[in-house]
Amino acid sequence: MTVNDIIAAVDLKEPNSYSREEKLRWLSALDGKVREEVLLTHEGYDGSSDFAPYESGEEELLIPFPYGEGVYTHYLIAMIAAANAEAARYNQQIAMYNADYSQWWNAYHAAHMPLHRETRFCF
Repeated sequence: MTVNDIIAAVDLKEPNSYSREEKLRWLSALDGKVREEVLLTHEGYDGSSDFAPYESGEEELLIPFPYGEGVYTHYLIAMIAAANAEAARYNQQIAMYNADYSQWWNAYHAAHMPLHRETRFCF
């Protein structure tokens, strides 16, 4: 699933006046956190060591099917609602995003062993 796929789906569900670049920035921020907080802390991630913000929209998103569509769709709609100061809509969408994200995280964590970090003590 590409960035453009999610942006197109959200624009159909939630007509808005926000630019494609703003949505690219929101999705880049989310995937940057996904990479840092989940993928790099577990075995099996073979992606590059650097993460660049999305520019063309043809990039593949990091959370795959079947979890990705719900996570990204609810996240973008929540960001639109937050930018519009629609608190009730934001709360509804961010709750659905959190539920979808938790499902993906639990599945990913069950399938990939966490990396063991070296523990150091300073006396």
